[in-house]
Amino acid sequence: MNKKFKGLVTLLLVMCSLAPIFAQGASEADDQIVIAGIYKMGDAEWFLQEGEAARKVVEEAGGKFMYMDAGLDGARYMEMLDNAITQQVDGVLTCTPDQNLSRAAVTKLEEAGIPVIACDDALQDENGNRLAPWVGIDAYNIGKNVGEWSVEYINENNLADDPDFAVMLLTADTVSSCVPRTSGQYDTIIAAFPNFDKEGKIFRADHDTTAAKGNEAAATILAGNPQIKKWLVLGVSDDGAQGAARAIEAVGLEENSMCVGLGGYFAPEEFAKESSPFKACAYFSAKDVGGTSAKQMMNFLQNGVEIPEVYAAGAIIVEPADDLNAIMPEYM
Repeated sequence: MNKKFKGLVTLLLVMCSLAPIFAQGASEADDQIVIAGIYKMGDAEWFLQEGEAARKVVEEAGGKFMYMDAGLDGARYMEMLDNAITQQVDGVLTCTPDQNLSRAAVTKLEEAGIPVIACDDALQDENGNRLAPWVGIDAYNIGKNVGEWSVEYINENNLADDPDFAVMLLTADTVSSCVPRTSGQYDTIIAAFPNFDKEGKIFRADHDTTAAKGNEAAATILAGNPQIKKWLVLGVSDDGAQGAARAIEAVGLEENSMCVGLGGYFAPEEFAKESSPFKACAYFSAKDVGGTSAKQMMNFLQNGVEIPEVYAAGAIIVEPADDLNAIMPEYM
């Protein structure tokens, strides 16, 4: 047998011996769990933190995480669902930009045999019934906590009978997870000051939770009520509260006004601005929502553990004097 032939035989034998290893590697790659995270505002700090927490959990469990930004576009959101289905992902974590798309989204995923967990905003039917497991925040009680803080603020500053004072509720009436936040705020304030509504001390400014729309909604209320010089603005998100803060600054009322955000992700930068009226927030963790949703999905896919129907995170009120490094290190 010549040397060239011997070399060829040796090469073939080596390749044959390695074939099972290559096949095993391919099989392991094929078996890797893939989770798609499709979020309504993927460029917003909250969802960036939420998605990163989900990614960490999935990857630590040996899976792959795909982060997708729907950009508040319903059509784009549905296209992303189709893309995830085409790529045969194993599970979906999602916050829909339009809850009217809930049934269509859930139906698509059910037909494809892909489990889904709704994050932040529920996937629900026209009657508000959940169509999928949900991970989010304890919205009403968080709103109630903000309301209790607001009552103390009003009393401490002797504002209850001040004709220059009013409350502005930044509502988001088309977002089911936000409605109870406002309800908790309103119910608590009215319980303490039952005449506020009759006295015209409560105004509502509806928006989509973004800073831009929060600014527009607040600016409209401010322009229509120049008699009010001292505002307490209660948001359903940090974004909306930040937008309202800019509107208040634009009319020169920041010194005697207060904006309260929900989330806490803008607190460090707003608290650092001497002129900003954004001086309090209800902090709840995006990492809690993202990490919990991912853990539940991976536990279901890897261990067959049923996904809980509801998980609701709590919150704490944070002010500039608090230790932000200890409370919210992810935003520092």
